[in-house]
Amino acid sequence: MSDVAIILTPIPRPRFLTALCAVNKIGGHVLETSGGPIAILDDASPESAEKAARTVSAFIKGPEFMLAESREGNVRVQVWKAGAVDREVPAGLALADSPGVVTSLLTRASTFEEIAETHEDKVHSTDVGRIKAYRELIKETNALRKEMGA
Repeated sequence: MSDVAIILTPIPRPRFLTALCAVNKIGGHVLETSGGPIAILDDASPESAEKAARTVSAFIKGPEFMLAESREGNVRVQVWKAGAVDREVPAGLALADSPGVVTSLLTRASTFEEIAETHEDKVHSTDVGRIKAYRELIKETNALRKEMGA
């Protein structure tokens, strides 16, 4: 049984999250969900998952991010803010309103491969060159600012 690590974000643009992960060499896939984009990490080890959560949450310092991990059948959810763990929250409460795909992945009711197969247009790989990712991140940052009226 393999571990699963997912970063749930308040970022409204999946390509922004994809580029952010790629620039920072966070391997995985970004999946567009009804609740916003999530990053499903290739390396779900505790060290790698925490490094990814630290990196992503430090880039945008205001909002909270959640790191949801499933290890040996136990689900743990941490809230990250500004590059640090803010608090640990009960998994049931934290994930009650999350998209069903998150619960399916964490409980292993579905694998990422099964979900990707049926949602090809919603999956974005972070396996892109850093220069291309950096350009995309700048483009997405400008689009996000425009959307927010900044």
